[in-house]
Amino acid sequence: MAIKQVLTIYSQKTGLDIAAETKENEAKTQREGIVQFRFFHLQSPTDGKTTQIKFNCEPWEAYDLSLRMQKVFLEGGKEKITHKFKNPKGGEEIVTNLTVEKWERNGKSGLGISVGRGEDFISVPISMDNVSRFLHAARFLEYLSTSQQWLERG
Repeated sequence: MAIKQVLTIYSQKTGLDIAAETKENEAKTQREGIVQFRFFHLQSPTDGKTTQIKFNCEPWEAYDLSLRMQKVFLEGGKEKITHKFKNPKGGEEIVTNLTVEKWERNGKSGLGISVGRGEDFISVPISMDNVSRFLHAARFLEYLSTSQQWLERG
């Protein structure tokens, strides 16, 4: 049985898995470590929208995001990482944004991690009572940034 490094955060309606993953090139001659975010709804949306969105990042991006999460926690605001790629099926550009933020509205405050791709959007809010979950995710990303920095050839 293989052991997989995963951190899961749940909110009332959504969740997020952060995991160590592997990327393989098309010729299957090279594999490398990456970090994957899988945002998901706890119940399937009834409006036909997507049930999950995956966002893969390079180890250095995971480290960058961990620093951004710490900054957002200390200073507030919003930080995001944007990925753009061409859809191999249709050729159109696909833009995906992963955002971390500290918010305050109507006398309430909290933190959040969200992803948006086209019209699809999944947010995982974290209350200030559970701030350790947000900071633990930042620390886990820092750890994955080094443990997933590997390359296997041939």
